[in-house]
Amino acid sequence: MKTVFKIAKKALPAASIYFCIFCGLMIAFTFLAGKDQEKNFQATKLDILLEDKDNSVLSEALTEYLGKENEVSEDFNRELVSELIFNGVSDYVVYIEDGFEEKFLSGEQGGLERQSIRANVAFLDEKIELFFRYVRAELALGKTTEEACKAVLLNCEKQAKTVVTSDKGQSMLSPGYYFFTYISYILPAILIMVLGPIMNAYYKKEIKMRTDCGKLSTRKQNIAIVSGIAAVAMMLWGLLMIMGVCIYGRDFTVSTYLCGMFNSFLFLLVSVAISVLIGVLVRGGDALNGASNLIGMGMAFMCGVFVPSEMLPDGVNKFAEFLPASWYMKNVRMLYETDNMADVIGEYLGNCGVIAIFAVAIFCIFLVFVKRKRVV
Repeated sequence: MKTVFKIAKKALPAASIYFCIFCGLMIAFTFLAGKDQEKNFQATKLDILLEDKDNSVLSEALTEYLGKENEVSEDFNRELVSELIFNGVSDYVVYIEDGFEEKFLSGEQGGLERQSIRANVAFLDEKIELFFRYVRAELALGKTTEEACKAVLLNCEKQAKTVVTSDKGQSMLSPGYYFFTYISYILPAILIMVLGPIMNAYYKKEIKMRTDCGKLSTRKQNIAIVSGIAAVAMMLWGLLMIMGVCIYGRDFTVSTYLCGMFNSFLFLLVSVAISVLIGVLVRGGDALNGASNLIGMGMAFMCGVFVPSEMLPDGVNKFAEFLPASWYMKNVRMLYETDNMADVIGEYLGNCGVIAIFAVAIFCIFLVFVKRKRVV
């Protein structure tokens, strides 16, 4: 037991880096979660070069309409148009020819030319066509051209804002959600760095031969190793749980915290199983560091920790079903999407069962490798 703690103590400086990253993420997302998370959608302003040869009511209304959400310049030079577009100085060019309003009112096409080489201005063509449809609709009501244009411009000012929100509710943005989410990243990352060296040391040829010659039986040696590993893992998990209560206590309900705590404990078992398996398979501090980054960050990205699963390709989400962090994250989302946990307790426990199966399966694989490779 003492040897286990000595080896774990040596690994603490490297593991503390991950812990600091975890704390930094918590502070950052706590700050962000405290702000208003609704964001108004606003289209990017385009630089429009416009020439109005008609100078009619309709052409002036169109110029005003385009200038509401874009930068419109009437400093027009036909010789420099192509160069301005090519060099990205102007995004869109509009030519309003003489007699444009007369052609529009008579139902004829033409009188308006548009030019651009950018694909992202296609929506602007649609907005112009929409403007014309609105004007025609107002004219059909018997209004004059001036009245129709004023009505359309007035309606544009009253246009509703587009707001981007989550269909899962604002509770997904609470600090407690981020706390339990990032535990699935930090647990395997730290435990591989701490428990890996312990397994490396225990299965070194010289140390194994020395312990086999001692008074302790193999059974007692294994009990001591398991006890030491369990103590180290529980200390880390307990520290995280205490930190969660101290920092986010007000954000947790009793049911949310207890269910999140149990969910994270099951993932702790998975992380321990992964860590001891990696400790047997991988040798050296650099290799363990690489394995820690690969496994911790790999699962985090594919299972919806860093990037919401809704934004990932279907193939990635299907592959993530074979990773324990995916089932852990399902429970975390469930805690913050559901008002009453009693309604989804069956699904929650089912996910917990899958996480437990992962832990048992990985530990069985560990035992197989230990049996085949007693000594390095």
